[in-house]
Amino acid sequence: MELNNFNNKELMSIAASRYTKDLIDKKIRKDNEFTLALSGGGSPVRYYELLAEENIDWARVKIFFVDERNVPANHVHSNFRMINQALISKINIPESNIFPLNTENQSVTDCSLEYEKNIKKAFGNNLPRFNLIVLGAGPDGHTASIFPDADPYIEENRIFIPATAPSQFDVRERLTMTLALINMAHNRIFIISGTGKKSIVQGILDQNPLIPAGLVNPDTTVFTDSY
Repeated sequence: MELNNFNNKELMSIAASRYTKDLIDKKIRKDNEFTLALSGGGSPVRYYELLAEENIDWARVKIFFVDERNVPANHVHSNFRMINQALISKINIPESNIFPLNTENQSVTDCSLEYEKNIKKAFGNNLPRFNLIVLGAGPDGHTASIFPDADPYIEENRIFIPATAPSQFDVRERLTMTLALINMAHNRIFIISGTGKKSIVQGILDQNPLIPAGLVNPDTTVFTDSY
């Protein structure tokens, strides 16, 4: 793990935004396309706002979602809603380059299967290795919608699955990338902000197997103001 610790959220978000732009620019110059998967939560909001201000050729970027709550796209708890407000609505990107989940009018099982097919199709039915996956980590150590009381290896033959959050969460029905898909990516970053998360950051650095975030491929860069 590469740790980048900052005094505040603004400095952290600026650094993560510049890191992402450099990664996108370099990949586009080489291969003409960049695949990006984004997470919800409070920590990356400012990062997304700053990323929208960067001079990026968004026509060559495809945006996917790491996980989602089983709510309509305009719901207050929707990851798509937050990411759309902070980033997508502010950039010049073709609608065909955005891959939201269709959470309305179908079960989480059907939705996860559909999204898995959409991911595979977008990668030409090749092994789906994202150029960058943006992750967060909750106070309980969950990442994506992989929670501590779930077996992260139970469906390693899948790349996108239904998930259930613990009872304290507002929306329990979730959909999420599997740990296998996350760990296959060419690059991953954690964006972690807020008080009380120092032990979680340490668990990630120590690869603590008791928290899902500690099971993420150690070839990952951490941006935080919490350490």
